[in-house]
Amino acid sequence: MDSRKLKWFGLGAWSAIVAAAMVACGGGGGMPEADGTMRFAITDAPACGYDHVWVTVDKVRVNTNGNASDTDGGWTDLTLSPARRIDLLTLTNGVLEELGSTPLPAGHYSQVRLVLAANAPGATTPANAVQPTGGAVVPLTTPSSQQSGFKLQVNADVAAGQMADLVLDFDACHSIVKA
Repeated sequence: MDSRKLKWFGLGAWSAIVAAAMVACGGGGGMPEADGTMRFAITDAPACGYDHVWVTVDKVRVNTNGNASDTDGGWTDLTLSPARRIDLLTLTNGVLEELGSTPLPAGHYSQVRLVLAANAPGATTPANAVQPTGGAVVPLTTPSSQQSGFKLQVNADVAAGQMADLVLDFDACHSIVKA
């Protein structure tokens, strides 16, 4: 788990779980034999003390090297176009928000990065924000999440001709704290 300092709150405790390790893609479709697919989704546990936790996902990055820096090779990006603003607190009790899927060479993947859009200066609706219960919306400042992304260590295998589902599980109750 990775902990990032925010302007007013701290954000950390993301975990990645392989929900359905391998599900057959169903053949055909022109996928090369040596490729598989990874599908990404996001979910959240119920939160204590927050009405909303918004993040705007710009892209998801995946790499076989668990120690790769954001400038190293080997990254495959799933870019969300347009970036998607998600209220994580609507994703409880098994609700998933699918982010998309990308073909990958078959192999073992050790690192995922969730890259968030930046909060625009002076914007009336911040891209990333929280609303404490009964309080006002507070923008989250997540400096590295816009460049290199939130780094998650994973243990996911993608088999040729198969789909691996990776669920990014957020826990606002343990992840957002006053800085």
